[in-house]
Amino acid sequence: MEGSTVRRVDARAVHSPSVTVTLSEVTPALRPLVLALAPLPEQEPFSGAARDTLPAAERTPGRDGVAALLDGVPFGFLMLDVGPEVRVYAPGDGVVGVRGVYVDAGRQGRGLGTAMLLALPPFARERHPDATRLALTVNVSNPRAIRTYLRAGFTDTGRMYYGGRLGPQHILELELPR
Repeated sequence: MEGSTVRRVDARAVHSPSVTVTLSEVTPALRPLVLALAPLPEQEPFSGAARDTLPAAERTPGRDGVAALLDGVPFGFLMLDVGPEVRVYAPGDGVVGVRGVYVDAGRQGRGLGTAMLLALPPFARERHPDATRLALTVNVSNPRAIRTYLRAGFTDTGRMYYGGRLGPQHILELELPR
């Protein structure tokens, strides 16, 4: 669905009923705006920045770049992944991996990350109708991200992933409603 916004979620965490966060595939029109986004420098080792991760997603089968938009303007980025790497930490059928999640450095601290993640389940379900859950890994040394994922409804599975270059990671999952 190029150029469309799939779902709107009231960004309650932003404390403004008039603010709406939408998710969209990275269209040709959005691409240069998304490539200009970057997290805080100290967060970049965890998530990367779209200037690197978007081209990698475009080259990787089963991986898609997703832009988070506020009033039609990109403020965040993530990737959905159904490739074999996801099965390493989340075995089984119906799993969609979530990778490289961040909010642009200049837009942080407003609840937009939580709002973006709250918009994710219906967006992922539309893209992957057979999906049953979302899964991700988050570094134990990244408590801010852990809190954001938990606020958005992800749960800690109690399992750890030790294959990351920055140390051990919690494995979090979110069941997708039918």
